[in-house]
Amino acid sequence: MNTNLSGHSKPKDRSFVGISFRGLWAALCPALLAAGVVALVACASGYTRPLVSRGLPAEERKDYIIQNGFGIPENVKQAFLEGFVEVGMAREMVFQLYGAPDRTTGGDTNWEYVNNKGNLITGITFKNDKVEKVYGDPKGGNTSESKAATP
Repeated sequence: MNTNLSGHSKPKDRSFVGISFRGLWAALCPALLAAGVVALVACASGYTRPLVSRGLPAEERKDYIIQNGFGIPENVKQAFLEGFVEVGMAREMVFQLYGAPDRTTGGDTNWEYVNNKGNLITGITFKNDKVEKVYGDPKGGNTSESKAATP
C-alpha cells in the first residue's frame, strides 16, 4: 500500500557502483574548482601585454605627432601611431611609445623590452639617437590589425 499522500513515488536512488551522483559531485567539485584556478593562473602568467600599453595611449600619440611631427618621415609617423617601432625613429619617440627599456646594453645603444619571465619581446639598436635595427618582435607584441588614423 502506498502511504505517500502526494501521490508521487519516492525518487529512485541513482548510484554508480555504490556511490551516489550527489556524493560523487560533492567529492569532485572542489578538485574541479582547484584545477580551473590553476589553469587560469597558468594562462594569465603566459600572457604578455603589447609594449605599446606601456607608453602613450593612442589619442596622446596623435597629439604628440601633431605637436612634434614636423620633419619626421611619414612611415615613422604611421608606425608610431599604430604602436610599433620603425627604423629611423628617434629615441624620444621610442620612449614615448614603449616607455623605459627593461634592460640596456652597449652603453645605452641597445634597449631591450622583456616579458614577465625575462624573455625578449623587442630589442632596439640606436645609432646617433635614431633606431638603426629592431630585433625580436618588430610589433612589440601588438597583434592588433587595427590601423590608427593619421592626423
